[in-house]
Amino acid sequence: MTLLILYLRRGERENHDAIPLKGLMLLHIGWTICSTFYSLSVATSAKQLISQVLEYYLLYFLLVRTITSVRTIHRIVFAMMMAIGVCCLFSLLEVYATWSILRIFPQKLWITYNGGIDPIYIEWGRGLRVRSTFPHPILFGDALAMSIPLTLYLLSVWERQYQRILLWMSLGLMFWAIYKTSSRGPWIATGMCSMLLFVLIRNEIRKYLLAIVVVTVVALLARPGIWSTIAGLYSASTDPTSPVGSSYLYRDALNQAVRNAVDKDPTRALLGYGLGTFRELGLDITFFNSVHRWFTCDNNWAAFLYETGYVGLMIIGALLARTLIIAFKNYRHLPAPDNYLSGVIFIALGGFYFLLLSVAGYSWGQQGYMAWILISLVVSHSRVAPEGFEESEDDDVEESQSHYELHAA
Repeated sequence: MTLLILYLRRGERENHDAIPLKGLMLLHIGWTICSTFYSLSVATSAKQLISQVLEYYLLYFLLVRTITSVRTIHRIVFAMMMAIGVCCLFSLLEVYATWSILRIFPQKLWITYNGGIDPIYIEWGRGLRVRSTFPHPILFGDALAMSIPLTLYLLSVWERQYQRILLWMSLGLMFWAIYKTSSRGPWIATGMCSMLLFVLIRNEIRKYLLAIVVVTVVALLARPGIWSTIAGLYSASTDPTSPVGSSYLYRDALNQAVRNAVDKDPTRALLGYGLGTFRELGLDITFFNSVHRWFTCDNNWAAFLYETGYVGLMIIGALLARTLIIAFKNYRHLPAPDNYLSGVIFIALGGFYFLLLSVAGYSWGQQGYMAWILISLVVSHSRVAPEGFEESEDDDVEESQSHYELHAA
């Protein structure tokens, strides 16, 4: 809302260029409105709809309308990385002081997993898992998996010494914190993103990644307990009798239950049950030959299907996929090294979409805001790209974009 007020009060004349993704956004809004009218909880779905329109789509509109230089994009990414660095400092307190920053808020506002006793997250089989200011350790891990590639990119282009020091400190804390989340999905996503970085981004990032590999190997040799923890988590994941293994198998049972729920009624298959209804009302899921009511949908793609039906799933899938296409086209058509920014955002967003398979991270936690900021930045990058960046004539991005003069980074 602060950004909106500043946007409305600014003295500049706004440009009237078409907004990329606008058609898919309006289509998604229209479909979710229809779904809301048929929701199991109209009030909850209406609140979720308003939240996503304001916090995702309005934010996207404001950023795309106002960003006119690559320097601004770099500053926004730097600010996000510093914020994640602060979150990592909070996670240090969780491990070494057994104290959560969430304690500064009233107890009734805590999201807890131990009966409301303490916001510290301790899980049998994994021990203490850090989550900082995030609702769950997996969500914190998701944000870290997105942030590590972006931090490495800034280190490859940033020249100011004190900012580079802050970035290196934050990067070290990010790797430490993602290990302490004990979350398999973020670990896998970080590895995948790192491999894509090495392949697609051909600058100092490759040297940094090699150095990180060396440091990791040294750490594993010096601290065998680290490798034992990782190996133990992998072993537990294959054991269906352990909590870790059962959480892995739960995803399959969840997907089947969601499909059964929407397929039993043609209207539900079309419109779903309404935004936010899974977490509020839950769903009966058959798991280990017993039926229990679950309120966590640990697969956001399944949540899209449950809440907005098959059509809603296709619309949001097309919207999110379109952002990846824009990012990849920027990477392909911009000359190096100008294309690396879009390439890194492509990798970060791809990692986020992969992580949606293991947790409802789209509309539950800060990483959803981070994703839409990155979507805004990659679209803005194509609009403020240097001269010579042109799409093919049949590409709708070219039809809706104008080029601005690139300010010196």
